[in-house]
Amino acid sequence: MGNSTPNGNRFRGDNDTRATRVVRPKAVRTTSGVHFKPEEPKDYFGATEGPVPVQPVYGASSDWDPFTAQSYDAGSRSSSHRHHHHHHRHHRSHAVLITVICLVVALLAAAGISGYLFYQSAKAVAADAGSLVAETSTFSKSLAGGDTAALSSSAEKISALSSEMTEETSSPLWSVAENLPQVGSDIAKVRTLVSVASDLSANVVTPAAQNLAGVTMGTVFSNGKIDIATLQTLCNTIAQIQPAIAASAARVDALGMPQLEQLKEPLAKAKTTLDSLNEAATGLAKVAPSLPAMLGANGTRSYLVIAQNNSEIRSTGGFPGSRMLMTIDNGQIELESFEAVGAHFPAGTIPLTDEEYAVVNDLMQTGATFAPGDVNAVPSFPRAAQLMEWCWEEEGNDDVDGVIAIDPVFLQSLLALTGGVTTSDGTVVDGTNAAQILLNETYYLPTDEQDPFFSEVAGLAVKKIMGSLGSVSMTDLASTLTAGTEQGRFLLYMDDPAEEATVTDLGADGEVNQDAANPVTGFYIYDKTGSKLDWYLDMRSSVSAPVVNADGTKSYNVTVTLHNTTTLEQMEDELPSYITGVTPEVHHYSMITSYLAMAPAGGTISNFQVSADEVNAKGEATLYGNDVWAGFVNIYPSNTATFTYTVTVPAGTQTDLAVWTTPTGRSFA
Repeated sequence: MGNSTPNGNRFRGDNDTRATRVVRPKAVRTTSGVHFKPEEPKDYFGATEGPVPVQPVYGASSDWDPFTAQSYDAGSRSSSHRHHHHHHRHHRSHAVLITVICLVVALLAAAGISGYLFYQSAKAVAADAGSLVAETSTFSKSLAGGDTAALSSSAEKISALSSEMTEETSSPLWSVAENLPQVGSDIAKVRTLVSVASDLSANVVTPAAQNLAGVTMGTVFSNGKIDIATLQTLCNTIAQIQPAIAASAARVDALGMPQLEQLKEPLAKAKTTLDSLNEAATGLAKVAPSLPAMLGANGTRSYLVIAQNNSEIRSTGGFPGSRMLMTIDNGQIELESFEAVGAHFPAGTIPLTDEEYAVVNDLMQTGATFAPGDVNAVPSFPRAAQLMEWCWEEEGNDDVDGVIAIDPVFLQSLLALTGGVTTSDGTVVDGTNAAQILLNETYYLPTDEQDPFFSEVAGLAVKKIMGSLGSVSMTDLASTLTAGTEQGRFLLYMDDPAEEATVTDLGADGEVNQDAANPVTGFYIYDKTGSKLDWYLDMRSSVSAPVVNADGTKSYNVTVTLHNTTTLEQMEDELPSYITGVTPEVHHYSMITSYLAMAPAGGTISNFQVSADEVNAKGEATLYGNDVWAGFVNIYPSNTATFTYTVTVPAGTQTDLAVWTTPTGRSFA
């Protein structure tokens, strides 16, 4: 961090007698031949010598009650911002249910049926529904905290309440009501929801309580070791209950839209909750078989841990200036110290493919053909990780089994769970300030003090996290990991193809535009200034509503803005040279930023326009089978570069176009 979703060959020098090791581009990528040692050295201007999935375990711990269940937004999937309003929704949902019951009672009375008896029955169901919601909340908290006694007690109460609701709604009164015109179909929907609640109680909550009794973060993780057997129990339980969740989700999805307006919101919430729950459980069930081996159950594993510095930005996140070797033997984790990224190779040594060379070198003009700190200029993290491994091993280090990448924002989110650390000079680094300290304030220190400070903070933070995870809530940790993968701040790559498929299932592979049915256009940037100015970069994006073309394809207008929030006065008088870069006056104190816009799988980019103080390069190419535009611009202090283009996606896509952008160090929104 200081200044520092197959089969190609690793190239070594002609005199290298070691066995050639394979660099495998990700299976979904198609790469051309390797570009190796160009005849004429290029001018690598600006090259620097310095820098809403693991899915939450919603299976048994979520509030799945179909009347009032909390909705997990499929767009963000970050649950941490939604729990605060949950109890207010209970009261609103109860009022909605009572309103529906009153309407039904009136219709039953008009039909000559005993409205009073039905009212009493419906009121009992409503009361049980309220109690059920409270117990599911208690169950969730008990599961996260590992309170075995409370977990079993809540499961028993949930089972009793769901049985009572089923008994009430199975009575002849409810059967008659179900055959009434207009509202009968909605009564049937209510009975189905009650039946779903009963099934989930029997086939999800009860087995979860039985199998996970005593399973806490403290039993999964303690003293720097992951208990693989306990983790496997957790994963096996999720795999066991997943079919029941999937069946319940299918039943609710098949209900269709209710006629009564008052039922629409509760039913929609039930659908969203169960669909999200099913997605999470399905994902975890897929990854469970690979986890033990990845954690060293079958032999020691070694991973290269990369710290990406967003203040000197790269396509996959930031300058990979610091790295550390991590080994795992049967769950026991050992960490070496962080070290600065390795020295440069001769120009053209790092084995980019011809396609990568044309885009990353010729258009973006990065140093990725010779500088280990620039290899993640390529927009595919699996491919960047392969190049990081090549550099590590080419320097004489032992082979590794994969790469893990984190950034200071993700580190800060972990410290928010475990508590902060205090450095030898008294600096407190915690869950509120880690990113600012590591990405900005450090560079106000004398140059020779920066790397030691980084190493101290990194060592203290890792030790704190490893020593405290056992006391962290499982749901909080799951939410943090999910947010990290969704934002591209926690990324994984595995050499083993089956394990890399597991990483993809987790949503942590750093591939964002390979699913043609769910199109994503990626916009990636790279710092050419050789500075730490990207702490001051405000990056935003937007996408228009689609225009449906005559052939069924859809076109979207995309806008990306890069705003340099520094002022000329700051650049001239306030910011240290380590932040501004060397001789900033030569390029008018600007940010020099390379860009790469990538179309989704099967899509195209047209009408690509750039508005900036200086547009130094702009060109179209193909990369990994995707249509791309790339180049670089200068952005003067307080000014903005604007990129506009049209993305056309194939007919039959399931979702609207989304925009993925390189994660920055902070948000200005």
